[in-house]
Amino acid sequence: MILGVTTTTINNSQSLFEDNNRLMVYAQQIMEIPSGGFSTEPQQPEQPGEYTAGTIASIQNDKDGIPTWLLSGAWKGAIINIDKGETNSDTLPSTSINTNSDNLLASNFEANFEMVMLNGSSLHEHSIYNFTLSDISMIYDKNSVFNGTATITMKDIPVNDVPISIKTLNNNVISIWTDPAKINDHFGNTPIYGQIIQDIVIKK
Repeated sequence: MILGVTTTTINNSQSLFEDNNRLMVYAQQIMEIPSGGFSTEPQQPEQPGEYTAGTIASIQNDKDGIPTWLLSGAWKGAIINIDKGETNSDTLPSTSINTNSDNLLASNFEANFEMVMLNGSSLHEHSIYNFTLSDISMIYDKNSVFNGTATITMKDIPVNDVPISIKTLNNNVISIWTDPAKINDHFGNTPIYGQIIQDIVIKK
């Protein structure tokens, strides 16, 4: 199945909220991810910014560099512009969104996915949340890099402050690199890959 990417620029926050919820329900349905995998608070955009979501579909290597694991799930993220006079946390769309005071950007990234060996054994789940943005850079025109830290669930125990680097590639693919030293090389030596299904920009 090939999923198309929808990029939309709109001025109506309510329409975005409805579209984003429908997208995440769709992603959860096709990947059979429980709706409780993400934060229970919905992503309700109230500020200008960019809101994206999609699926995770990735093959990860074992410690010897051999493809061993299949990952499937869903993710959502947001980069929100904060007015200089509106840095109070009450103005932010969700408590799961963290503010970068240096450049007045609020950021959010959450992912929930299953991980299973290619032989069908050792099925388990992981979540990525509590993302804090440290810097953004551009590589060429359509590739962006978002660096920061996040919490990752490992054997039902959250590991905090894991360095993470999220890249968007040609507005179609997302890669998620996590510091292997913090999580005992659990995801192997390659990033986690996924697809960008929807990218919505609110200008005002």
